[in-house]
Amino acid sequence: MKKNFVGEMEREVVRVKEYIPPIAILITADAGAGKFELARKLSRELSIYLLSNDYVRNYYYQLADDTSEKTRLDIQDKVKEINNERLKFLISHRISFVYDYNVNNMDCYEEIHKKLHNNSFKKIKIRIHSNDNYNIKAIRDRKLDYVRKDESVIGDNAFYVSNFSEEVYWQIKQRKEITLDDSWFDYVIHRTDDEEQFMKDIDQILEKITKLMED
Repeated sequence: MKKNFVGEMEREVVRVKEYIPPIAILITADAGAGKFELARKLSRELSIYLLSNDYVRNYYYQLADDTSEKTRLDIQDKVKEINNERLKFLISHRISFVYDYNVNNMDCYEEIHKKLHNNSFKKIKIRIHSNDNYNIKAIRDRKLDYVRKDESVIGDNAFYVSNFSEEVYWQIKQRKEITLDDSWFDYVIHRTDDEEQFMKDIDQILEKITKLMED
């Protein structure tokens, strides 16, 4: 039976806090830098919906019989189609969300911006900087868990984060090269292996976003 992703969202969005105007937080970072970690914290603390590409992608990888390039491309097309539907649902219902998706270039941003602008969303753009060695190690240390959930997160709360090889990391980095300058973002985080500092940086951004929405 095909999973009803939008139906699942309809049940979850009642937990989202109402902001006027609604907010859309867009994250830019290389694989392994901590997009999902950041998105979870933002969803939890701001009570907004977490929309994740990995949530849909890994659902289909569970059902796949192989990991060939054809399978990857087929799943990529399904993920794009379903997440476009889910994004349309959130925007049309003016539901605040954080998008765990790498907004890596201006074309990618413009595609989302056009939809958000027509519905008067307040856009917040965050960049995570991290070095390749950190990212590769973080990806290697991941443990894919299809069952574990973070119930404090609204929306895509499963820990659907897969590990993969260094070779695949470089392929993804080349395919999703970040071409946006730091000055374009509202907030920039420099990620190291100091987890405590990373959380402090997120807390500072949360404080600023909260104040921004209250003003």
